[in-house]
Amino acid sequence: MTVAEDRAYELMESAHRLIAEGSWAQGAAALEEAASIHKQAGRSYDEARCLQLAATLRRSSGDAARASMLAERAAAVHSDDAPLAVSIETERAQSAFDQGKYRESIAAWDRAIAGAASAKMLAQPLSALFRKRAAAQAAAGAIEKGLSDFDEASRLLESSGDAAGAAFVRVEQATMLAQNGEIERAQQILDSIDAADNAHLRAEMFVLRSKLARAGGRWERSIEFANTARNAALEAVAPVSYFAAASELAQSFDALGDLKNSYGALAAAWATLGDLLGEGVARSWVEPLLLAFKVKWGDEAFARAKKAYEDRNA
Repeated sequence: MTVAEDRAYELMESAHRLIAEGSWAQGAAALEEAASIHKQAGRSYDEARCLQLAATLRRSSGDAARASMLAERAAAVHSDDAPLAVSIETERAQSAFDQGKYRESIAAWDRAIAGAASAKMLAQPLSALFRKRAAAQAAAGAIEKGLSDFDEASRLLESSGDAAGAAFVRVEQATMLAQNGEIERAQQILDSIDAADNAHLRAEMFVLRSKLARAGGRWERSIEFANTARNAALEAVAPVSYFAAASELAQSFDALGDLKNSYGALAAAWATLGDLLGEGVARSWVEPLLLAFKVKWGDEAFARAKKAYEDRNA
């Protein structure tokens, strides 16, 4: 192995360490340097792989423009490796999406899906590609095409024996419809899902039901659904779903002017999430919502709500 080769692989190893430390931009820089060395040595696979990973890290660091440039460079490198080609197109699609270039994103997802199908990719990753394209279709205003992609994503999982995964895709599909004002169709999808034996799925469904009820001004119904979602999330030990349910509960109580219970929903969430994930994570999730309510209600009203909740639970 030459000195240059040694240097390239050292850079790749250092990138892995930097990624583990959360230093994504520095990891990307190391991979970009490694890619240049691989290019000079004619190692096209290694060059393209480093560029693709660097693009992902740049995008994750918030530098969408550089991520897009790196993904384009990766795509220009000739490689016969089908999985790598799919990964590159996936990165091009996501970079375009993050920049609001939805048509470009859809075109890249088209290429990724075609490559994945040709490579006979497993149902789960192929389903994920269809879900991603559905999001791009919806963002571009092509709701019906997005629905078709969700249908295909769900069908792939169902046919592979992953009925629960297929049902989660249906909830995601209903969420997309709700976000685009198609409330009745979203409700119809939710009504078609059987979540009796899956607490996590039940939590996700009732979070969305709570959102829909709150959007329609049915505050008491929204509270009922949010409580159901929160209990199901606790049963499933699903922190993200629990947080979403607590947020819905707080917003519904706020809409009714019940500041004590609104504050209480978030205070309880902070304690519960602290037990599950640690104090730091719980704070980072819940504190922004509490601060938003403090600004909305004013310092005095917020202090009264806090005291009323604490007095009740003393």
